[in-house]
Amino acid sequence: MNQSVSGGELTHKSDFFKNLTSFKDAKRDIETVIDLLVEGNIYDKLTVEEKVKHDLFVSYSLSSLFWMCLRTQGINPTSHVVKAEIERIQQYVKKYNRVKERKKAPQLQKAAANRFVKHGLWDPKEKPETSN
Repeated sequence: MNQSVSGGELTHKSDFFKNLTSFKDAKRDIETVIDLLVEGNIYDKLTVEEKVKHDLFVSYSLSSLFWMCLRTQGINPTSHVVKAEIERIQQYVKKYNRVKERKKAPQLQKAAANRFVKHGLWDPKEKPETSN
């Protein structure tokens, strides 16, 4: 999509051309990242958790890019299907974060709990300690 831009009436608008150049550079960077994500066998080597992160990242990124594309075409994305898709992805991100937090939560160690209970209870077979 390399198109040359002629200024015409906008030649005196240097800010416009700076923004356009910046936009083209950003577009090129995004294309590079997307090519890296799509190419290669990297995905097959990822763990399940890394695959979830990857899928969430790619789907949110592409939906956000589509949102921006709609904005550049003058279409209101809040009334478009892409808004629902972004909200759905955000729900999955929250769900992933809850699962990740659950993994960090302290786990009950049954053996240690049984020892605490066993040694913490009074055993009627034992003689009471006398203090002198």
